[in-house]
Amino acid sequence: MDEPPEILSIDAGPTLQTISFRLPARLQLSDLVKKRDDLANHIGHDRSFSVTSSPFSSAAAFVLPHKERAFVYMSDMTRDLMVFAEKAQLPMVFGKDMEGNPMLVDLAKLPHLLVAGATGSGKSVFINGLLTSLATTRSPQQVQFLLIDPKMVEFTMYTGLPHLISPPVTDPKRAALTLKKLVVEMEKRYKRFAEAGVRNLLQYNRNHPLDQMPYIVTVIDEYADLMVIARNDVEDTVQRLTQMGRAAGLHLILGTQRPSVDVVTGVIKSNLPSRVAFHLLSVYDFKTVMDTGGPHLLGGGDGICMLNGGGQKRFQSAAISADDDDTTRYIEELKRYWQNEVRLKKKDRGVEANGVSSSLITMTDEEEVEPLEVEDEFLEETPMNTVPSQEWTNSEEEEEMPSINESVYDQVIRIASGHNGVSGRLLQHELNIDYVTAATYVEQLSKEGNVAPEYDPETGLKPWLVDTRESDDEILLRVQRMICQTRSTRSIDVQQALGIRKEKVLQLMSQLVKLDFLLPPTSTKGGYTLAWDEDQIQQFLLNVGEQSQFN
Repeated sequence: MDEPPEILSIDAGPTLQTISFRLPARLQLSDLVKKRDDLANHIGHDRSFSVTSSPFSSAAAFVLPHKERAFVYMSDMTRDLMVFAEKAQLPMVFGKDMEGNPMLVDLAKLPHLLVAGATGSGKSVFINGLLTSLATTRSPQQVQFLLIDPKMVEFTMYTGLPHLISPPVTDPKRAALTLKKLVVEMEKRYKRFAEAGVRNLLQYNRNHPLDQMPYIVTVIDEYADLMVIARNDVEDTVQRLTQMGRAAGLHLILGTQRPSVDVVTGVIKSNLPSRVAFHLLSVYDFKTVMDTGGPHLLGGGDGICMLNGGGQKRFQSAAISADDDDTTRYIEELKRYWQNEVRLKKKDRGVEANGVSSSLITMTDEEEVEPLEVEDEFLEETPMNTVPSQEWTNSEEEEEMPSINESVYDQVIRIASGHNGVSGRLLQHELNIDYVTAATYVEQLSKEGNVAPEYDPETGLKPWLVDTRESDDEILLRVQRMICQTRSTRSIDVQQALGIRKEKVLQLMSQLVKLDFLLPPTSTKGGYTLAWDEDQIQQFLLNVGEQSQFN
């Protein structure tokens, strides 16, 4: 090349930087891929340097690691997690992608996950991040954990967390029996669904607010150890759970250091389309997990994920802290918080709180630590110790919601107007109500046009749409000025910018059509368009006096 290539973009994330450039004439991307090792040698990056395609036309990209990688703290993603938790059923933090964007995943949609990584790869830290994400955003009534830890070291810090069905299971034989019991629980749930005439856990909980069931997330830290001890039982049981567990609210996270073909078998992989791979000891292990080759991973949380059979995506996993003591302290704080919540709910069991019935916690202290070493006959007769979950869903699929208590709704309106917005979390905190009841009131506010339909990413609230005492002519003038200033004719933009109810906005837009300011939609999918030309817009702004704020 006679001249340096044209640099098109440089994108940087916590671990890697991607440099896109225009391909010189007569040079193909395949030529650079073949010369990858030579290029790495010249650049001085022998590890994790790769040549890949670029989103630009006739371009390629070099991917290089930073000399100093940025640590991804979960605390930096708290706001993103809380906003995501308003719409996800089982929200989890993965980390940040190659461009530094937060990666948040709903386990309920995966619906299971395979995580592979050698010692020092960041696998265990990643799994701890998933668990703490769930424990931070969901109560013990909403989700419960079944932790299987053959190494006896990874999950001991969670002992005492109210989300646990039992203490972490460390004996492989007992773990195999525990998984069988989980299958029994799944089958019992399906029987209850059939009797209730519903298809899944969401529908059942919606129709049975006083008899709700929690999600159960089972995490196996070293799946290979179980396969060595009880291969036939474990493989068959895991296969059934991965095939049928989703609708019953049962989700698996399988972790392993040794993803060989005799551990991660074809039967298991076929039911685990969502997978995460960190640094592994051989390319064959990586291919076993991802089905194809991949880049050299750096360890320390540098990973590749493939969700629901989609393409591979590289990311840097998040962690609570680089200090293990800080991580332990955070989990201890979680324990204290939820233990206190459980005590308060046991004390107030069956008592109406602020006009809304509180969830009932039926699990006793003895049941929380009940050993699972039982006979096979017992498995066929006794359901797993689960607690009815709180009313909580914020799924777009939901149509029926719990009834509205008028006195509580008046309080909700005062809170929303006082905070200039609302969210389920805010109402939970202010009114001491459960999650789905809070979500019900948020949904009602949206339906009535009191709040915007979408959450503000800055505040994590649905903005309050303030009632106005202005005359219709004054409001119409404000709408007209806002549209001229922004050139946006979307009703949702007007609604959010001026704090006007949806119904009122649509009335005003119709009036502006009659005034020949707007053109009406030409189809059901189309929107309003400006009828004025640029000269008319500028003259209008000059006449009314353009202001930076719409008030």
